[in-house]
Amino acid sequence: MTAIFLSGCSHFDQELTVQALPSGYRVADVRSALATPAVDAVVRLQPGRVKIVSCRSTPPAKVVQLVAELQARFEGKLTGGLLEDCPEV
Repeated sequence: MTAIFLSGCSHFDQELTVQALPSGYRVADVRSALATPAVDAVVRLQPGRVKIVSCRSTPPAKVVQLVAELQARFEGKLTGGLLEDCPEV
């Protein structure tokens, strides 16, 4: 039983990057125009930290929506930053 518990907790040390782009969100293999599927992926993957990166051209409301949903459903640490080269430009 202990081995199963330890392997289930292995994700807690990992950082997962979520991209908040002008057209939508990207995390792992999920691409969506809505924040909820991206947050679902974060909750499913259970990382210890989530790094939110966005483009300068990403509407602030998109980032705010993502952060609000993550704060409501994810208990790990959130960090953020800007992408130097936006993949959509």
